[in-house]
Amino acid sequence: MLDPEGCRLYLAQHYTSGMSLEEWIEIKTREKEVARSEQVAKGANSKLRHTRAFKGFPLNCYEPIEAVFHEEPYLLSPVRGTCIFMQDYESFRIPEDVVVVGIENGENFRYIRAQKYLFEGMRVLFASRYPQSKDLCAWLKMIPNRYIHFGDFDLAGVSIFLSEFYSELGERAEFYIPADVEQRLQNGNHVLYDVQYSRYRYMEVADERLKPLVEMIHKYRRGYEQEGYIKELDSI
Repeated sequence: MLDPEGCRLYLAQHYTSGMSLEEWIEIKTREKEVARSEQVAKGANSKLRHTRAFKGFPLNCYEPIEAVFHEEPYLLSPVRGTCIFMQDYESFRIPEDVVVVGIENGENFRYIRAQKYLFEGMRVLFASRYPQSKDLCAWLKMIPNRYIHFGDFDLAGVSIFLSEFYSELGERAEFYIPADVEQRLQNGNHVLYDVQYSRYRYMEVADERLKPLVEMIHKYRRGYEQEGYIKELDSI
């Protein structure tokens, strides 16, 4: 090569956002995520490599839970009308007798106290499925706690549970099925069923515990949205 320094300058100006070739290769090949601040500091480009700047998931509870965060005691007790967003979930642990309840829909997550009657006798920590990422399931795989998925009682809701949680957690994950679900399905929403049928009619139900529910959904050709289990909303 006749002009090594000229070549380096050309690469820095046109391909490596001003960084040296060695720095550019190190960032591009690093196994862990690279903070956007580091990308800007080295190359003035926060999009040099894709980095998720907003990871984690919302959590809420109506009874205080003594947890551990970064190896320090942490009392989880959000004020009514608020929740917390857990970003460093890798360093967050809860007592083993606490059941994690994953909630699909935003209104159900907002009004957890209006659904307390569904989980009597249980210590529960509610987690929102939104934003739709794999972070919640990744955290669940780090802890031994039981997981209950509380979603819509329709084919799409069953599919979400099977593909996102049961496939990763196995029998430790279960789909919440209230005692009165058949009665509610009888008077449920037939449009939900009709819209979802073509996509999910051949869905493989790997979890045997869910087959009776799926049979009921097909029997009545209806679905039931979980918001119907929110009660006494005016007092919340």
